Parts: sequence; C-alpha cells; structure tokens
Amino acid sequence: IVHLVKNAKKHPLTAAIGDGGNDVSMIQEAHVGLGIIGKEGRQATMSADFAFAKFMYLKKALLVHGHWYYVRLSILTQYFFYKNIVFITPQFLFGFHSGFSTQ
Repeated sequence: IVHLVKNAKKHPLTAAIGDGGNDVSMIQEAHVGLGIIGKEGRQATMSADFAFAKFMYLKKALLVHGHWYYVRLSILTQYFFYKNIVFITPQFLFGFHSGFSTQ
C-alpha cells in the first residue's frame, strides 16, 4: 500500500508506523519510518528512522517537528524576501539615476 501511495500522481510524502517484524518492509518503503518498541520484537525499531517507546509519544514528536519545520520555513521565506529587496533596490535606484539608459 505504501508503494502505491508513494507512486501516485502527485507523489505525496509517506510515513509508516509499525511495531513488529511484519511491518519492516512497509517502514523501509515509506519516506519516514516510525517504529514503536513492542512485544513482537525490535525489528521495526531497528529498520525505522525514528523509534518510540510508546505510541503516545508519537503525537508530541510530530507536533514538535511540524512546529519547527514551520518556523524554519517562515524564516527562510523572510530571508528570501529581504534578500531580494536588498539586491533589487540599488538596481532600481541606479535605473532612475541613469535615466534608464542602456549605455
């Protein structure tokens, strides 16, 4: 199922959560694998990108990582905005100074 979703038209990012040996291939196929230490063994946690002791810790981890992703993306967007202002404003002012001539 993860393979089908991963290869869909829009190519969404996938995450797989598992706690046993039968979930290993699903966790490895997904973009982000989340393993929960369970009674079935540690195969899922060994093949996962992130491992959790209990399922309840997953919600907090997703919220924290999502928040920091949002913060970093907004800082990057602001950086590009101000960078473009700093580079374009002198060129625009020089255009007025030179009368927009190409010489």
